[in-house]
Amino acid sequence: MDTLQAQRFVVDGDRIRAFADATGCSHRAYREQRPVVPPTYLCGTDDLAGQGGVTPERDCRFFRTPPRAGDLLAVTVRDGENDRLTEYRDADGLLIADAWIQGSGDDTEAVGVLADYATGWLGAESVRRFRTRLLSPVPAANLACTGEVVQEYTADGEPRVDVVVTAAEPGGSIVARAWATFARAA
Repeated sequence: MDTLQAQRFVVDGDRIRAFADATGCSHRAYREQRPVVPPTYLCGTDDLAGQGGVTPERDCRFFRTPPRAGDLLAVTVRDGENDRLTEYRDADGLLIADAWIQGSGDDTEAVGVLADYATGWLGAESVRRFRTRLLSPVPAANLACTGEVVQEYTADGEPRVDVVVTAAEPGGSIVARAWATFARAA
């Protein structure tokens, strides 16, 4: 993997709100004065060049509460042949999030719908992992989501829940799926 040198940036609230608008994420936490980043914000919306035939997939992990506008982060990007890993560290150098992406294809609509459904159900500030996979081209139509809890447990001293969320087109065909972990109130 090729590694780029770490660069620092301040998380921008206007960009969070614009990303939430573009991906259809409507949770109030993205509209606050100091908004929290949506689950897939750090994964971005870019494709990897030359990755035709590789299933579009994103995996965003948060090792504590997701960053908010105003947070200073250092970012390091590692590009592989078929994927990209981006690490985000706080001002003290602690890893607070990472984002892995592979493939190409426009999964923005489906990923946004999945994220909006999951955070509306379990909370934007409590997301700890959000992994998505595009299963088929997404039609320009309303997608319906369903979700189910698959596991409850405690990790890193906090109660957590794992869920599976699916997005289906009006005919019922599943076009995208997410596997997510959320912190739960004790």
